[in-house]
Amino acid sequence: METLRIALKTPLYHFPVGSVFEVSAETVVQGWDDDERVRDRQSFSGKEAYVLPDAGRGRAQELPARDVIVCPEHVFEGQNLLSGEPMITAVQTRRENDPDAAAAEPPCGVLKEQQVSLVPQPALKRWGIVIELPPFQEVAEKIVLRDVLRNEQVMDYVLRNYSHNDTRLDWDVSDLRPGFYELLVCFPGNWVHAIRFVKKFPMLVDPDNIPPAPEKTWQKVGRQILESILPPAMQEQLSGGSHDDLCNQALDFCLEWGEMFNKPTQERMMARHPQLSREEADELDRLAREVRSYVYGLCEQELEGKISEGDIFFEAQRKYPWLSARNINRMKNVGMYYARR
Repeated sequence: METLRIALKTPLYHFPVGSVFEVSAETVVQGWDDDERVRDRQSFSGKEAYVLPDAGRGRAQELPARDVIVCPEHVFEGQNLLSGEPMITAVQTRRENDPDAAAAEPPCGVLKEQQVSLVPQPALKRWGIVIELPPFQEVAEKIVLRDVLRNEQVMDYVLRNYSHNDTRLDWDVSDLRPGFYELLVCFPGNWVHAIRFVKKFPMLVDPDNIPPAPEKTWQKVGRQILESILPPAMQEQLSGGSHDDLCNQALDFCLEWGEMFNKPTQERMMARHPQLSREEADELDRLAREVRSYVYGLCEQELEGKISEGDIFFEAQRKYPWLSARNINRMKNVGMYYARR
């Protein structure tokens, strides 16, 4: 799974502005109908969203792309990613793969939120989850840890020599990377106590002031050599095109239909321009999606009578001077078509 990091531009439940999450790089369209015949008549203008596996209440939620900003990996260079705090989002007792289990009496008891707590160890800079088990008939067999984003098992720990006298479980989560997790205390008969939690990134970021990627030593040396011996036109040719060209190429990929509809552009850009770093490709992808949403929004304003059709072109070029006429017209045609569907 290809992932990226996003930062909130607006608060979400218990998460303040600047909270960072790792999510799937593949976006969805909010309100997209399962029926292709219905989708063909729907407008997706301004409805692009990322899927947050846990929005703070143990359930997934779609985040509009306009409410977040892509956070490049270099922002956390030098930071200990393991030092972020955990946050419990949901506690549940259930029987796996049994939709009729709600009426049954769990032999493991029913775990309540107040029986699960986070215990910090400031001196050791560590965090643990403490579970005070409810009265139970069957003894817990093992603990399983799942990565919710990737839908995969991270760890399986067998509880050997466990007895009815053991009513407390302690689990250290300090060595987990930031992410979305589910801790399962497993009992016979497929019963589990499920604790969902989020391991946060170690700091908030300012979504309005994302720092640019620092120039690596070899990049700096290479740039200085080229600048000293080559004319500007040849420098652009060797670097794979000007910055404006790169922005328009990323946008061109972003606007593709068919198999590549709404797919991340990074791999295609890096294949075409091997000199691009991952951080640079991430930024180009973020910018392309931002521009697309902006122009589609202008098309909706045109439909509402707030601006004229001619204003779409000039407003787009005013905000993003590097935009090619071809890409503006392409977005305008698609945006106006879907705004009227």
